[in-house]
Amino acid sequence: MTNDILHAIGNTPVAKLLKMTAANMAAVFLKLEYFNPTGSYKDRMALAIIEGAEQRGALRPGMKVVEYTGGSTGSSLAMVCAVKGYSFTAVTSDGFAKEKLQTMRAFGAKLHVIPSDGGRLTPRLFHEMIEEAQRRGSEPGTYYTDQFNNSDAVQGYMAIGLELVQQLGTKIDVFCAGVGTGGLITGTARALAAAGCQARIVALEPA
Repeated sequence: MTNDILHAIGNTPVAKLLKMTAANMAAVFLKLEYFNPTGSYKDRMALAIIEGAEQRGALRPGMKVVEYTGGSTGSSLAMVCAVKGYSFTAVTSDGFAKEKLQTMRAFGAKLHVIPSDGGRLTPRLFHEMIEEAQRRGSEPGTYYTDQFNNSDAVQGYMAIGLELVQQLGTKIDVFCAGVGTGGLITGTARALAAAGCQARIVALEPA
């Protein structure tokens, strides 16, 4: 039991697949990251980014936080900022699912919505989102988390590797993860290697 929802981030369970694998197949284990408060592994990143900035003095009480996001990162940052008392603005677009926008608002985010071209997610749209986040981040009293270039994110994800070693040992043959920023797979791989695990690291992407 904890009185702080941020303490509920991480230490997620591992479950072995029983019905989807046969006797001649590898044992497959799933890290159940939906046990994190917002249902996403990105809670780990959000907490690491915010606390890393606090420790360096880059983020102080009374400051605002900004990031460009399609939803999952924004929801995680909004939750962490709400608990810690920071105002969070998500630079986003109507090209993303309305449910993601609603979720960010539910966690307390203020949304700056950039219109898409008929709902399409184009390179131009992402450039506009980045430029707006950078502009807002340069304002006094604002911290731009810059998730794609923030090394704190990788540190936050290293805990997944440490937990896997505690739960499964170092005899892990393969670790697979989907990639967006690449932070999760990078941090986990580093932690596995540091623990002496020689797992093959596989990044999963849609065609």
